[in-house]
Formats: sequence, C-alpha cells, structure tokens
Amino acid sequence: MEKPAQAKIEREPASRPEAKRAPEQATAGHDVPVALEQAVGGLDGADTARPVLAPAALLALQRAAGNRAVVARLDATAQRVAVTNQATSETLYNQSSGGQATAAQYSINANYEMTRAGDSGATVQVKIKFLSQARNTVPPPPGGSGPAVGALIGSPAEIPASDTARRDWATNMTTSALTHWNGRLTLVGEEVNVLSANTPKRLPVTFQAVPVWGLNEEAHNTVIVHPPAVQGGSTGNPIDAGNYYMNKDASVYPANDDIIYAHEYGHLIGIPDEYSQSNAQMNALLHQASPSGAASSMAALDRKTVERMVLSAMGRPLYAQLQTTMPAVTGAIRAEMAQVKTKIAQAAKAGVRDPAVRAELTSELNALSEAAVQPGIPSAVAFETTANFSNVTVAGQGVETAFSAGAVGTQIGDAYWRVLRAPLADVVNVAGLGDVKINLQSAITSAAGAGTPQAASASGLATTVVGASPAPAAGAPPGLPALPPPSTLAGQIGALPGTWSAAGSALQTGVTPAAFTAKMVAALQSAAAAAAAPAPPGVAPPPKIARAPEMWRKALQLMTGGAKEAARQLAVDLIATSVEPVLTASVTALQTGIQTEVTRIMTTPPATLAAAGPPDPNMTAMVNAMKARLDAAKAATAGSGRDPLGSGQAAPAQDVTYSYQGLMGSNRSAALRADQFQPLVAQFNSKLKTFWEKAFRADVH
Repeated sequence: MEKPAQAKIEREPASRPEAKRAPEQATAGHDVPVALEQAVGGLDGADTARPVLAPAALLALQRAAGNRAVVARLDATAQRVAVTNQATSETLYNQSSGGQATAAQYSINANYEMTRAGDSGATVQVKIKFLSQARNTVPPPPGGSGPAVGALIGSPAEIPASDTARRDWATNMTTSALTHWNGRLTLVGEEVNVLSANTPKRLPVTFQAVPVWGLNEEAHNTVIVHPPAVQGGSTGNPIDAGNYYMNKDASVYPANDDIIYAHEYGHLIGIPDEYSQSNAQMNALLHQASPSGAASSMAALDRKTVERMVLSAMGRPLYAQLQTTMPAVTGAIRAEMAQVKTKIAQAAKAGVRDPAVRAELTSELNALSEAAVQPGIPSAVAFETTANFSNVTVAGQGVETAFSAGAVGTQIGDAYWRVLRAPLADVVNVAGLGDVKINLQSAITSAAGAGTPQAASASGLATTVVGASPAPAAGAPPGLPALPPPSTLAGQIGALPGTWSAAGSALQTGVTPAAFTAKMVAALQSAAAAAAAPAPPGVAPPPKIARAPEMWRKALQLMTGGAKEAARQLAVDLIATSVEPVLTASVTALQTGIQTEVTRIMTTPPATLAAAGPPDPNMTAMVNAMKARLDAAKAATAGSGRDPLGSGQAAPAQDVTYSYQGLMGSNRSAALRADQFQPLVAQFNSKLKTFWEKAFRADVH
C-alpha cells in the first residue's frame, strides 16, 4: 500500500529452527534396488546434496527402476523446508523535500515454511506472532534524543485471551487477506524421461497464515495489532508489515482492509513494494517483468511522463489566465438571469405541488410538533404549497445567489481546476507490466510559475488556449468587458448563455418541475437531518411545537428555505451542465496538442525535426523543458537499479515517481505477476525440486 512519509518500522522475525525432515518410508508397490537407493538417497531432503550424474548413469538408473519408482517414493512423504532470514532491502521515494520526492530505505525479511506434497501441490506457510505494543507519536525535542516518530516503545506483550475482539480481527484479517493469494500461483515444470517424452507437472500453491499468540512461541514473523483506539494513518502509525490496525484513516488508506493486509502478507514472503519508484527503478522493474519488451515500453512511458509533466506545469498558468477573463465571462452569464428566473419560477410553481414534496413537509412537521397540533398539519401543507407559495420570489432569490459574480467565478474556476487535474490521475497501461500511475511532485506543478524560465512560454500558451479580453476601443462607453475570440475557452464559455433560449438547451431540458421537486425534497431532508442532530453537551434540545400558529410559521419557514435552496441548486446545475463539457473539451484538445508535440520531439530524427519547424513555439518550449527535467533525473539515477540506497549509490530527489497499480504497488487492484514470485520459485527449485525435474516456473492467474 502507499506508505505515508513516516519511516517504516521493521523487526527481525523470531528465529526458527530448521524444520525436521519426515522419516523415510518404504515406497509401496516398488522394489527399489540398493544401488539406486544409495544413488538418489536424500533427494527429498533440503540439506542433502544432490548427486550429479552423467547421462549414462541416468540412463542406467532409469533402466534399473524407472523414474516412477523414485518419484513415487518421494511422493510418499511431504517435503518440508524452512526459508529463513531471506533479507533484502528496498528504496522508496516516499519522502518529500522541497517539492520533490526523496528516498528512504526499508528492510524486508522473508521467513516462511514451504512444503511440497509430491505432485499434488505446494504450501507456503507463515506463522505470525500477533502481539501488543505502542508506537511513539511525539517528535523528540530539537537537539534532544528520544525515539523517532513511529518507533515501537516499551516491551511487546501478549494480546490477552480476553481481548477476543483483537484476536478475532487478526485471525479473520489473515484469512480474508489470503483470498487474494490463493488460487493465483501454480508451479509449472516437467519431469525428465530419458526414454520417453517428459512428463509435464503443475503444482498449485496454497498460501497459509497461522496466528500465534504466545510471547515466547516460535513464529516466522511478529506483527503488532493495534487496538481500535489507535488509528492507522495517524501521526506515528503508518500501516506496514509489522503493524496492523483495526481502525484506519480511510483518506490515507482508501483500499479495503483485506487488500491492504494482503499487500503486507506479500512482504512476509519476500516481495518488495512497487510504488514510489524512480524512472531508473521503473526501468529495472520493467526488465524484471518483461525483459523482451522493456526498452520499447520504457520509451512509451517516458513520452507519457513528459505529456503529464507539461499538463501539470500548465495548470496554474491556464487557471490564472481564465481568471483574467472572468469579468467578461460572468457578465455574459449574468446577462441571462431574467430568463433563468422565469424558467425556474415556472418549474417551482408546479414542482412544490408534487406529492413527494407534500409528504416530506408533512413528515417533518409531524416530527417537530406535539400530537395536539398535528391534525392541522395537512391544511398548513396544502396552503404553503399552493396559495401561499411565492414562486417568483423564491426563484429570484435562489438565482441571484447562484448567479452572483463571485459565485459564478468560483464555480467555473473550481471546475476548470478539477478538469485540468483529472487526467493526471489516469493510469497508463505498460506492456508486459500492467497499469502504472505517474506521480508528479509539486515541483512540476510550480515549474512554470512567475520567475521561472518557463513562465513566458507557459503564459503565451495559456493565452492561446484560454484567450485574453480585448482592450476597450478608444472612446467606447463603459460597459461589460468584451469576450475573447470564440476560438478560445473563455470565448466559448461566454457564448453559452446565448444558447439557453433555444429549444433543447440546457435551460429547457434541465430546469423542469420534476428537477425542482427532487431538489426541494433533498433540501427539506437536509433541514430535517440538521434538526434531528443531537444537541451539544449541556444544551437542552428545543421543545416540540405546541401551538398551531407556531406550526404554521414553521411550515412557511421550511417551504421558503427549501424552495430558495432548490432554486439555487438548479441554477448552479444549469451553469455546470453548460460549462463543464466545454472545459473538458478544451483540456482534451490541449492534451492532444501536447501529445502531438511530445511525439514529434521524442521520436522524430533531429534533422527532420529541424526542417519541420515548431507548430507553436510556446508548446515546443514547454515540452523541451519538461523533457530536459526527466532526462536529467534519468542521467542522475542511471544504473541505480531497484535499491540504490541498499547498494550504496546516490538516490537524488525526483520530480516524478511511478506506482504499479497491482497488489504489491498502490493496491488499487489485486494484480500479481509471475516475476514477483521468482525468489519463492528459486527457493522451491533449490530445496524441493527432485533430481529428475527441470526447474519450475511461476504461472500466475
């Protein structure tokens, strides 16, 4: 899972003696010659060296007894080996400094037991000792000493048997986490037959997690289970392979618990993280996952990275340019208020008479009133939804609120920023690897700000895309600022209100009695929820309505407030429905332009590029600037591999990092790949493969 910036705390797992080999048993139905027994004796033991036989000797053995006799003998007992202290480390760019991602190193210690049941399958078992211990959440004083934030403090203790909630949670979580592992891995190999075709083999792998509760019991790994009062994701409490949390901050860890702890189980069997990776780390990961396609995949990913960098750097200049045109844009929208008020007033008059509005108003008045005044509620509701309902007034007040210059400017500006940022969260499908997210640091968002080398190019490109309000003509009377040209974003937005009078426009299709009814019911329900909220401590709840005049006043208040809010929301929706498609189309067109220029610059030979000439010098300058930043990062980290800090190499800060979207990445999905299991498969081939078998490989499904 995505780790917060706090350091990950790792513990050395409890030491575990080597598993004892099962006693040898006679192979039923086979008379194995003594010479063969001596030649292949111990093949089912991990600590016995395998004999190395010449082809002639192999042939002699097969002629004497055949592979089946040997294999049957080996299958008669389970082969079990311990994989202990397979220590590795990983470097993650999950820290932050100066707007860039900086690196930290983490340790991974794989400890588990692997069992082979002949040709029927294999099992990977991890015994997890669940204990209780606190973590430090207070930073040491400046210049002082003390445990780091997140460090375990005090001594570990057993989770009491009486704490069934914590024990049950840990047991259930390990079970649910394993649903993402079991049924996914099969070891595929074949048995060598000298005199006939080789025999294919498929061994499904079952993953297990066995809870252990005793402080001094043997286990492969130790995990602290924090009680519900401690929230995972709070200061000093990041979730990691050694710390599980019954309660987590969903804004920090949005994934479900089962997939989060499936990710952590992967660390217990030695699989490293695949998020917060530099470009060099990503290249190494690609070579691991898809050696044959790594070069072409990385080139495509680099182009997509530069595209994202340009769009991110252009975000603030584009937003700022739209703000300069906002007086003209909001003026054009406000000029059409009269017809919007009329349309909403018509919708309100019919919409409040809907049975759904009357039922909701009746329900709320009943909840607020004493029994003595409740018989008069139907009359009050009928009156307030017909004769006493001032549809023109409430529509006018609601539209005026929504169409104020400040409200319109904020709504359009916020929508534009969301549309500009949305593509940056899209994942990229990398051939041979899967979905990858490109993480851009804040240094890129600020790369074209005032005073930067890219400021002039970004401003020029933003003016081309958004437009600039023309200067008023000399001697022209004062009035609304002129709109930018219709080819620009601001010009297109400003032209939208002129379409509202046409049949089928957003005003005609969006502002209807049914739409008003839905907004009105929602507004009344919101008011009811607020009224039903518990009073603050020490404050008595308001008494129920005991007199009819008070009930009638409350009915008027609810109707007026609800109708004004419904009218405001309809007006806001009208602007959104009209404007947001134009914003999206503009950003899509910008992305296409960026992609075209990135492809031109990064794939066209230099001679051809020089002859072609730039289609837009500002766009070319922005693409070249972002490409130069990526190239500099690649040069600074070239050859550093997956774990530069572990190899003693430098790990300079990064503008861009990458996160695989599968189970061992950001766990946005449960995707797994065969290459992730290579260390485990190597252990199987080293310790549990028989003399007659070729090396097994991982098949993930």
